[in-house]
Amino acid sequence: MKALSRHLLSELAPDIAGRFADGVAIRIHTSFEQAEQRWRAAQDTCACYGFQAYDWLATWHRTLGKRQGWEVLLVELTDADDRTLMLLPLGRRRQYGLRVAGFLGGEVTDYNAPLLRADADLSAFSMLWPVIMRLLGGVDVFRARRMPQHVEGVANPVAALAGMQHTEQAHVATLTAGFEEFQKQRSAKVFADTRRQLRRLGELGTVQLLIDASPPQRAQVVEAMARQKARRWHETGSRDLFAEEGYLAFYQDLAAQGLGGGAVVVSALYVNEHLVATHWGIRYGKRFYWLMPGYEDGEWGRYSVGRVLLDAVVRDCIAQGLALFDLTVGDEAYKQQWADHILPLYAGQQGHSLRGKLAVTLDRTYRRLRERARANETLRKLVRRLRGQRTAADSR
Repeated sequence: MKALSRHLLSELAPDIAGRFADGVAIRIHTSFEQAEQRWRAAQDTCACYGFQAYDWLATWHRTLGKRQGWEVLLVELTDADDRTLMLLPLGRRRQYGLRVAGFLGGEVTDYNAPLLRADADLSAFSMLWPVIMRLLGGVDVFRARRMPQHVEGVANPVAALAGMQHTEQAHVATLTAGFEEFQKQRSAKVFADTRRQLRRLGELGTVQLLIDASPPQRAQVVEAMARQKARRWHETGSRDLFAEEGYLAFYQDLAAQGLGGGAVVVSALYVNEHLVATHWGIRYGKRFYWLMPGYEDGEWGRYSVGRVLLDAVVRDCIAQGLALFDLTVGDEAYKQQWADHILPLYAGQQGHSLRGKLAVTLDRTYRRLRERARANETLRKLVRRLRGQRTAADSR
């Protein structure tokens, strides 16, 4: 494999090199294979979320990223001893004629962030950022979303860059030493109702709770999860990812191969032979990620089968001594019932060429005008009336 150039910061940007430790250097990896050995080693020494694990992003790129046109540009910042200080899983693709750089991982990734060594001094990262953009070899716009302000307690310097702002949040529950203590900190009514629903399910037949399905069962459970999730997306008018090529393959492949440094956990609730609730999640470090829950509708909806499975998974996480149950992005009511704190997430964009700056300015202007229009009740009524007239005309 071709040796990668290690660019010393003292040679790249001598004017800012003094703001960093001696010997700091940058590498740009242009494939996952080039970076694999160093990436896997960095997972052991750097703070990161499960979404920054090598297997997560390599599987995403193989099943989805290549198809979406993403070019790999992994940025590694190293110290004088060639230890990884930061690994930025970035990529670039063309959108509407612009060269857009951003985090790899797409829609399946809830948190976009670098891997960060906790003792690295990155207080001057904003000065280094233009140097990194130049090294990537042509970027009009940098766009990012769902960036945590901190990565497992370590400040995320990318979230502090110009143009980034708090846009949404994830919900997280702190796990206790025992489930009884966990219950006391939350609504007793919810847990009492869950026990009642479990008894009612038992009256229908044999209840089987699989916290981590065996390899022969995983494909079946993941396929059911995708079907249940797609039905729910259709009900809510949301985008059905599983109708698009590559998304089911991502979840099936990871469930089969595993997640280095953590684990993929596929859970299921059966009543007799009926698979009535499913979940696809990951365990990484001391955190469990509740990611893709699914459940059957119709008569099964009366039994809160999704909550029954969630309750069982939380119990197991506590039994295993995990510290956090991460309900991830979204403000669904049930997440707020279980969580006790939020994880702020940031998003934004920057122009890095004349065309890019113009595009960012136009986009921001459009967004401001749209927000003003939404706040204008008179205009909103007019839009609703016009839509109603168009719908009536289409139905004739």
